[in-house]
Amino acid sequence: MSKKIDLRSTEVNEVVKEVREMRMKISEKCGHDPDKIFAYYQKAGERLRKSGKYKFVDPEPPTENPTPIESSEDKVAD
Repeated sequence: MSKKIDLRSTEVNEVVKEVREMRMKISEKCGHDPDKIFAYYQKAGERLRKSGKYKFVDPEPPTENPTPIESSEDKVAD
């Protein structure tokens, strides 16, 4: 049986607040430059992966010939 989490609880709000503060600090450290922020997180991910402490799931490789998705805009009404 899984434990239900009250997303409105003070405890959850404090965790969310802490995460947002850390993200803002990282963004400030990178001069709010999206490319630098992305590079920062890539390096952090590499360090965590090398540590062996965490489990990572690698994305599936892209398919050779992706199937195009038809939208309703492409169809002509009769």
